Amino acid sequence: MAFEYLPIMAQAGAPKPPRVLVAPSNPAWCPIKKSLSRSRVALLSSAALRLADQRPFLLREDLTYRLVPSDPAAGEIVIDHHSGIGRVPRQDPEIVFPRSALAALANRGVIGALSPFHVSFMGGLRCHKEIESEIAPAIAGDLKRAEVEVALLVPY
Repeated sequence: MAFEYLPIMAQAGAPKPPRVLVAPSNPAWCPIKKSLSRSRVALLSSAALRLADQRPFLLREDLTYRLVPSDPAAGEIVIDHHSGIGRVPRQDPEIVFPRSALAALANRGVIGALSPFHVSFMGGLRCHKEIESEIAPAIAGDLKRAEVEVALLVPY
């Protein structure tokens, strides 16, 4: 299945990708083995989010990621993503990183618990082999050590 370039991205000033990206034909599938009300949940965001006191993301091909505390009181969120559609999320990062909403779901028992951290990385990267072989396994390792059972990808 190919991902399509959205016209709204061009209107926002985002460059058209140099080639069509194709999803793997046999993606890893991991069914949820217990109810969400008993699961530990984390957010994954491609908006290059970080706390104000964390190291900024580079504007291009930054293969790092940030562990952002799940507690909304931990500090102000900064968005380093270079996309032209960033004005509204910069005014309200909860739009692309709903950690307050997720915390409310945990408080109501809809989800079992929050991961102690959420993960953010720079979206729009073109170095797919490095992401697949280096960054994704590192993030998966951090989530596994935190005993996260469900990770919600919030693309930007």
